[in-house]
Amino acid sequence: MLPKITVDDNKCNDPLSCRKCLLACPMHALGLGTKVGPKKFQEIPPEQFRVAGVRLERCTVCRDCVRVCPSGAIQVVYDGGAGK
Repeated sequence: MLPKITVDDNKCNDPLSCRKCLLACPMHALGLGTKVGPKKFQEIPPEQFRVAGVRLERCTVCRDCVRVCPSGAIQVVYDGGAGK
């Protein structure tokens, strides 16, 4: 069973500048993307960027991302398969 990583976009309002969770994750389980997808030859406004769990199979549930997030926007949950 994979962990569940949720990021509250309302609390994580400037991930492009902050990036603390991305830098803290030793397994690179988090990624930075956009809400609008790729736009060829167009600049994407900073408010369209978001952090999300993208490589959940790598997550070791160390919760370093949770600890360094200045806005408390990240939650990592792992039930060890008990939720079946």
